[in-house]
Amino acid sequence: MSEIVSISSHFTGIPGALVMSFISLSIVFLVIIGLMLIMAVTHKLVNISMTATSSKNFNKGNK
Repeated sequence: MSEIVSISSHFTGIPGALVMSFISLSIVFLVIIGLMLIMAVTHKLVNISMTATSSKNFNKGNK
């Protein structure tokens, strides 16, 4: 009969702790990178919006 091995048996001891810490830190840094990208895109969109608004107001003043 084949023995059923749980997944937690792969993460025992020092090597298991290192693998789990690598996985958790990878997830944390992926979330941080995602938030950074969202902030950068939002900043670009706000700058584009502000530029369009200011040029529209500038054109109204010249008429």
